[in-house]
Amino acid sequence: MRFHTNLRLHRALALAGILLLAGCGRSLLVSAPSANDAPVAPAAAVQAPQPPSLLGGVLPIGQVLSWATVVQKLVLKDQVAVVSGDRWSLQFEKGSLTADATITIQDYDPDVLDVQFGPHGTKFPVPVTLTVDFSNTAADPGAVHFDGREPVLYWLNDQTNAWEEVPGRVDWARKQLIVKLPHFSRYVVGGKAGWKHDPQHQDE
Repeated sequence: MRFHTNLRLHRALALAGILLLAGCGRSLLVSAPSANDAPVAPAAAVQAPQPPSLLGGVLPIGQVLSWATVVQKLVLKDQVAVVSGDRWSLQFEKGSLTADATITIQDYDPDVLDVQFGPHGTKFPVPVTLTVDFSNTAADPGAVHFDGREPVLYWLNDQTNAWEEVPGRVDWARKQLIVKLPHFSRYVVGGKAGWKHDPQHQDE
């Protein structure tokens, strides 16, 4: 009698063990996706983050932009020349170009300080002077929507897909941002966070 009882007990334990292993195996093979398991975007889909406090509008990250040519002009090497369009003005010095080039300025909205200069990637032995008119933007002390921030130029680094600040100076009297460009790229004007300008002090 004890033998039969022990035999039944062993069989019951063995069956419970098999069912337990089967359940564990199924739980290892089939698992519901966690709420934290976000799909990984392919490298090509990664977008550059928005520069701080973009002036003049919101940068439409992730959207295909319809760039329009504002101006196109042939500039000869060793020629002093100015190429201007909308809020942007480029001044070339002798030695800026190593060969003649058709210079282009492109934007998608004249009220958004976001621009492409071409030919893209052109480098300058002698920097080209960029002057940006920021009048009637959030950086203009005379504008209703003035937010007290200093205008700053950023360029989009194609290698790192990141925005990098370009040193420059602000002419508050003329409401212009003036920067020396070592190369052509996509540029955007943003506001420097944490910086407050006193409109009484001109041309600092």
